[in-house]
Parts: sequence; structure tokens; C-alpha cells
Amino acid sequence: MTARERIRKLENISALSLSTLAALFGLFWLVFILGDVLIKGVGAVGPALFLHDPAPPGTPGGGLRNAFVGQLLLTLFATVLGVPVGVLGGTFLAEYARGKRFAHYVSVLSDIMLSVPTIVVGTFIYAIMVKPLHHFNGWAGAVALAIIMIPVVLRTTENMLSLVPWTLREAAFALGAPYYKVIVQVVYRGAITGIFTGVLLSIARVAGETAPLLFTSFNNSFYSLNMNQPIASLTVTIFQYAMGPYDDWHRLAWAAGLVITLAILAVTVAGRIAIRYKYGKK
Repeated sequence: MTARERIRKLENISALSLSTLAALFGLFWLVFILGDVLIKGVGAVGPALFLHDPAPPGTPGGGLRNAFVGQLLLTLFATVLGVPVGVLGGTFLAEYARGKRFAHYVSVLSDIMLSVPTIVVGTFIYAIMVKPLHHFNGWAGAVALAIIMIPVVLRTTENMLSLVPWTLREAAFALGAPYYKVIVQVVYRGAITGIFTGVLLSIARVAGETAPLLFTSFNNSFYSLNMNQPIASLTVTIFQYAMGPYDDWHRLAWAAGLVITLAILAVTVAGRIAIRYKYGKK
């Protein structure tokens, strides 16, 4: 073995060792955080957590039914508003505006929006949907979360559609298929896994957002399905309970954090299984 080969082998071992240590370091903190949430939150998880409303401050017992229902409503409406816009926007950039300067500008703007603090989105929606109405409301919270979701879905959709070989489109064109059918039946099918992953990533991101909801839907200590009024959300409730002076609030906050973590995990796993079952190799 020559001296140059020994140096290259040493560099390879060093780089591999550093990469392994970095991966183990990140994995350690991931397991530490998840383990801490599991240990401190599992004791408070029970039927009462999902079926009962919060008890008066300082009174033991109660649950977080209002927060769970409010969080589901906000996330559901945000997904209904944000995902179609993101998918259609990404489709336009990847298919109809491919290679144009306009598509480049929109892609750069989407990348900027990904790094914008979410509290900025909350204040923007506050200015246009809360202040004119003179009261907080659930629709403002759903719109704020949808705006946060759109750049994630848009960029993921654009990238995934761009990876589909153009020869597949040409083959469909040769059979006489119009462009919209080529996109729906050929391109989307080839990129569905990546698009769905982007949708799940966007849902996971907004499911843990607190700052924009403080300026839009605010919170509600009571059970409510009225999106025209302030509505409870799990993330804001966790924030308030974690900052509160009562041990029972802290216990419920840990339980709510555990439920959010497990819910996102369950949605991700279920989505992966559904995609593999429908589009995976038989």
C-alpha cells in the first residue's frame, strides 16, 4: 500500500467516524426527548383526557376535550385550504412554467417563506382577519396554518414532478392523451409518494405551531365548534399549562405533548402503508 493510499484510507475512516458520531449524537437527543415525553406524559393519558373538558384552575381532574377537538378542526381546515393550493402551485411550476423565469422567482419566494418565522404569518393574518372583525376566530387560525403549509407542499410537489422523466410524458402524448390527463394519470402516479410525504411533512409542521394561533384563533377554555369565535387548540393549551403554576396542568401538558407526537407518528405510518399498498411493488 502506497503512502497516498494510506492517507486516503485514513481520511475515509476519519470521515466515517465523524459521520457516525454525529448521527449517534442526534439519535441520542431524539431518543432522550421522546423518552422524556413518554415517561412524563403516559401517566396522564386516559379516557378522561379525551372526554372531559378542563377543570377550573387549581382543581384536580378534568381533561382536554375542547383542545383536541379544536386542534383537529384547525388542522383539518388548514389542510383543506393549503394542500390543494400547494399541489396545484407546484404542478404549475413543474409542468406549465418549466424553465421560465417566473417559476424561478416563485420557487425562490417559496424557499424564503419556508424560513420565515411563523409568528410573522400570525401577525399578518391578525391584521387582515382578526383586527377588522374585532375578535379572534378559528378561521383566522386555519388560514394562518394553511399559509405555513403551502410553501412546503409547493416545493415538494415541484421537486417530485421534476424528477419524473419527460419520456413518460412523451409516451402518453404519443397515445393522444391531453396534457391534463398526462399530469393526473401519469406524472402524479410517478410522484405520488414524494407529494404525499410533503403533505405529511406540512401537517406535522403546523400540528405543533403555537405562535400563529396566539394571534388568530387565540384559545378557548370551553368546548366549542364555532370557527367564527375563538377556539381551543392543543398547542396553545400546552403552552399555557406548561407556564401555569399547577402541577395538574403540567401533567396534562405532558400528556397532550405525548398525544401529538403519537398522532403525527400514526398518520405518517398509516400514510406510508397506504401508499405502499396502492402504488408499491406487488
